[in-house]
Amino acid sequence: MFERVRNFLNRHRRKFIVTGVIFGSFYLLMNYAQKKLREWQEREAKRFFEMTRKKQHFESTERTCNQTILSLSKIVSESILSVLNTEEIVQKLQDNPDNKLALWEQMKIMIFTRICVLVYALSILQVTLRVQLNIIGGYLYRDSVHEEEPLIDSELQAKYLSLCHHFVGQGVEDLAKQIEKTVKRAVEPVSLKKKVTLQEVEQMFWSIQTILCTDTNDGDPVKKMVHYLVGHAEINEAKFDTIVKETMDVLESDEVTSVAMSTVSHSFSSIVDEIANLFASKWVPTNKNHLEVSEEHVVTNGALKLNENANQFVDVNKVDMHFVKLLPVVNELITKNTCKGNTNIPDLLTQQLTLNDKLKLLGANIYEVFSDT
Repeated sequence: MFERVRNFLNRHRRKFIVTGVIFGSFYLLMNYAQKKLREWQEREAKRFFEMTRKKQHFESTERTCNQTILSLSKIVSESILSVLNTEEIVQKLQDNPDNKLALWEQMKIMIFTRICVLVYALSILQVTLRVQLNIIGGYLYRDSVHEEEPLIDSELQAKYLSLCHHFVGQGVEDLAKQIEKTVKRAVEPVSLKKKVTLQEVEQMFWSIQTILCTDTNDGDPVKKMVHYLVGHAEINEAKFDTIVKETMDVLESDEVTSVAMSTVSHSFSSIVDEIANLFASKWVPTNKNHLEVSEEHVVTNGALKLNENANQFVDVNKVDMHFVKLLPVVNELITKNTCKGNTNIPDLLTQQLTLNDKLKLLGANIYEVFSDT
């Protein structure tokens, strides 16, 4: 019997060998596949965890960024309204002085300067802060991943974020002086007695923006963001020097410059929309202390009557208004108290810039680059 079994095995030896090889290979292949599957699952779980962690960190950075921007925007707006204070001129005009025409000319320049400085200052502040906070956020994420010596310590972080303090103070004053010279070129020739349309007001803002873009003496404020941020910084440390140079490269990039210019143009459009509401109104309501003038520059109180028929539709493109009558209500748009339901241009610009999709995308792209491990 054993002889027959042995003969059977000898006759089919090759079949058994091939079958064994096949099953052995299949077993090894299954083990290999299971091992690779476990490795893939571990990698995917790790990648998912890292993505979730990174997303949460970015969202935290974004919240910090928005809070910082809102806080500093308030300070910058107050600084601008303090530097370009129209209240003193308003008080003098209410006394009906002999030099009221000269005061109105001064008021005209100051109101347009106020608006333009707000547009440029808040746009520059938003862009530079988003760049800074997303660069620092990216570095902090990398530090949280690596267990080596941190790239950014708390002292360096505080020093880096304090760079914007110069712009909030002296930078705003320098910007105001530059823009005031430009406003005089664009607005001074317009007579106070002239009846202006909404398109003419828009053209004034467009002229100011164009002149600033081509300013060969002082330079375009948008392209001077690096100067406002690090122009007066003392750099005496290697790590600080590295992060400042990286920030300068980002701020001088075409992408950031393009986004900044876009925010400036969008802000001017929003202001023109607010002024359009003045032209669209049949009556411009005023309070007891509201400053109003007649065509002869006589100070009065009351309301500016644009149309006697309250139910008649007003096409803002066909309405005109004496320039001198438009100035007080435009000035009121800048200083109104929003808690009473009124529009406040500084707060309006800050809100729109904070929600701007281009600025958010810019911040996300910068964070992604600097958080790449």
